[in-house]
Amino acid sequence: MKTFKSQLTVASITVIAALAFSLPQAFAQALPGSSQTATAAAPQIRDFSVVQIQRVDPGSELEFTLSGSAGAAVVLQIVGSSRTVRMSEVESRPGTYEGSYTVGSSDRVTAKSLVTARMTKDRQTVSATLNQSVVVGARSPAEDVARIAGLDITAPDRVRPGDELKLAMTGSAGGKATVAVKGIAQRIALTEVDRGVYEGSYTVRRSDRIAEVLSATGFLTLDGRESTRPFEREITTATKRGGRDLEDRTRAVQPCVTCGVIQEVNAVEVKGEGNNVIGTVAGGVVGGVLGRQVGGGTGKDLATIAGALGGAYAGNRVQNKMGKKMQYNVVVRLEDGSLETVTYAADPALKAGDRVKVENGAIARL
Repeated sequence: MKTFKSQLTVASITVIAALAFSLPQAFAQALPGSSQTATAAAPQIRDFSVVQIQRVDPGSELEFTLSGSAGAAVVLQIVGSSRTVRMSEVESRPGTYEGSYTVGSSDRVTAKSLVTARMTKDRQTVSATLNQSVVVGARSPAEDVARIAGLDITAPDRVRPGDELKLAMTGSAGGKATVAVKGIAQRIALTEVDRGVYEGSYTVRRSDRIAEVLSATGFLTLDGRESTRPFEREITTATKRGGRDLEDRTRAVQPCVTCGVIQEVNAVEVKGEGNNVIGTVAGGVVGGVLGRQVGGGTGKDLATIAGALGGAYAGNRVQNKMGKKMQYNVVVRLEDGSLETVTYAADPALKAGDRVKVENGAIARL
C-alpha cells in the first residue's frame, strides 16, 4: 500500500507539474509583444507550388510547398475556401514550408481558384500568387489576372477645347481597357492594337473641365477582374531667361501597391486558440480541490488525481464550447493581382467591390 500510495503521489506531482508548465507557456504565447523583433530585410518568397489533382471535389486534399525566408509565418488564401491555410516550416529544412487543405462541402474551390501566399516576418509582409492551377492540365488562374504595366497620356501643355489627348496603356492581353480623365464625364475606351498594347484618343469638348494638373486613372478588366493604375502629369512653365526655352516638368504617379478592391468577405466560425490549456488547468485545479474534500486517509491522493483529471476534462469541454466565435476574413485583390486577407474579430462593415488600401494589417476605404 505504501508503494502504491507513493506511485500515486509521484503521478499527481507529474500531472500538476505538466499543467503548471503549460499555463505560463500559454500566457506567454497569448501576450502581445512576447517575442523580440529586430529591424531586418523584408522576407522573400522564392518558390511556391502545389501537388496538382485530377479534379476538385469535397474531400479532395490540396498539398502546398513554399520556400523562402526562414523563421516566418506563412498563410495561404484559396479563393472559394472557407478558411485560410497555415503552413508549417519543415524542421530539417529551414525556409521550406508545407501545408494542406481539405476541400469542404460548402467550399467553392475550382480549377480557376487563385491561391495567394502571405509571408510575415519581423512585422514585414510579402505576398506571392501561385502560378499554376490546383487541377492537372488546367490553365493557371494567374494568367487571367488583369495587370497594367504602364499608362501614358500625350497632351498639349495647356489643354483647351478642340485639343486631342492620345492615350496608351500596356498590360495583360485580351482585356477591356478604359481611362477616366479628371474633368471628363465619361471614360475613354482604348483599343488593343497589339498583344497587351491599348491605344485611344479623345478630342476635348467645351463642357470638359480639365485642370492644370492632368490626372487620370486607367482601368483594365479581364474575366471579370479589374485592375487600376493612376496617372498624373503636372506642367510648370518657367519664364524665359537669356533665350532659354520654356521648361516643362512631368511627373508620373507610382501605382499604389497596397491598394485594391475587396473580393469577398467571409464570416467563419472558429474555435478560440489558447483557451483549451487554460480551461484544462482551471478545471484541474477545481477538480483537485473537490477531490481533496471528498478523499480521506490513504484515498486522499487518489481522489485528488481523479478530481484533477476529471476537472481538467470538464474544463476542456467547457472551453471548447465557449471558445467558439465568429471571425471575418476580408479578401482584398491588390493592384498587382495578388490577394491579401485581413482577419477581423468583429464585422468590419466592408463589402465586395469596395476600393480600399491595406496598411499595417488593417483595411482603410479609399
